[in-house]
Amino acid sequence: MKKYALILAAGKGTRMRTEKPKCAYPILKKPMISYIIENIEKSIIDETYVIVGHKREVLEEILGDRVKYAYQAEQLGTGHAVMSAAPVLGDKEGVTFILPGDMPLMEYPVMNKILRSHEEMGNDLTIVTMIMEYPKTYGRIVRDEYGTVTSIVEENDCNETQKQIKEVNSSVYVVNNKLLFEYVNKIQRNERKGEFYLTDIVALMHQSQKVNTFIVRDPLITMGVNDLYGVSIAEKYLRESINKGHMLSGVSMVNPETITVGHNAIIEEGVIIYPNSVILGNSVVKKGAIIGPNSEVNDSIIHEHAEIRHSIVKDSEVGAYTTVGPFAHLRNHAVIGTHNRIGNFVEVKNSTTDDNTKAAHLIYIGDAQVGKNVNFGCGSVTVNYDGVNKHKTIIGDDVFIGCNVNLVAPVEIGDNVFIAAGSTVTQNVPKGAMAIARNKQINKADYAKNLIKPKENTNGTTK
Repeated sequence: MKKYALILAAGKGTRMRTEKPKCAYPILKKPMISYIIENIEKSIIDETYVIVGHKREVLEEILGDRVKYAYQAEQLGTGHAVMSAAPVLGDKEGVTFILPGDMPLMEYPVMNKILRSHEEMGNDLTIVTMIMEYPKTYGRIVRDEYGTVTSIVEENDCNETQKQIKEVNSSVYVVNNKLLFEYVNKIQRNERKGEFYLTDIVALMHQSQKVNTFIVRDPLITMGVNDLYGVSIAEKYLRESINKGHMLSGVSMVNPETITVGHNAIIEEGVIIYPNSVILGNSVVKKGAIIGPNSEVNDSIIHEHAEIRHSIVKDSEVGAYTTVGPFAHLRNHAVIGTHNRIGNFVEVKNSTTDDNTKAAHLIYIGDAQVGKNVNFGCGSVTVNYDGVNKHKTIIGDDVFIGCNVNLVAPVEIGDNVFIAAGSTVTQNVPKGAMAIARNKQINKADYAKNLIKPKENTNGTTK
């Protein structure tokens, strides 16, 4: 039997207090709906449909052609959202897994268990529920004297007896697809809120169809992220779950409660991560590398035994046995070779450095191609921007660049070149040459006395 996912993601999410659609809000710097899609792609679900509405273009840009779309022009409740999917999903055979787009903590093993339970029990509708000690704000699962589910009653519509019920609705369902659209069209608009509640399908279906529940043990799995406090709870849950998985796989984390690792990051065994470090995006950290303390790695590759200390590495690659930091910044596709040293207050942008190159402190390397065994003196700069365009600097092997050297691009420096400190190089330097590009020093004897004003003593005389 074919399986479909229907994600309800058309709402504004006004409680998030953001201009973004709620389902696009980042959790650990990744849109929360992306977590759902990635887990669905790993599950036994065959096709995914997303209901979009408010700022649909934002979600469509995030998800692209990984899913199919239906459009809810006016947000009139969850039942109305499902009705909006009828043109694309209404005539299909199979079962539909319905969940909100603000539920980033449900992982694919749980999805698979729910779907298999639905099939094994022969249900027409399975409601995913949870037991809450303090169930305020949740819809209650109402059963008859035989334990059969008869309805879901929203908090504001509950009587005093129903408010005591601790089994609550998670807003996740599995439904026979043909029956779904047959019954969703029978839902009446709620008089109090003027919306169509998908929960009303339970009271309609239980009379002639098999309705049952699947209880999840951990309510956080089905937590909807409705506000910024909810974001913090989701991030804490993900952080702890991800870190635990890495530590059990051989990654050492010092004070793991201060370390954030993204959902897609790959970290090999033998890596050490020190406090207050962040590894996000599609980063890969290989065996023996050291990250931190106080470092950020984002969408980057850190090779074996490299070390990143008090630094930021974004969209870049750091070679094996290279040290970065403290207080360095690699960005925009910086590719650093093996056995390099990128030291204090060094920035590398859109540049490559080959093996055994050193830039120890106070250096900017931008739009440059740097060879092997190059040494940058303190304060050196590849001057890549002329105010209109960026230009490239090419530096050969075995080059010594003195302190406070400006290499004004476009310029090429050959192999075995020595550049004197304080030079501003505007022309190519051939292989084996020494370049000196600075004004001749002039010393004027006894000139300083003309620049120093006499100081007055406290009694008014000069000294």
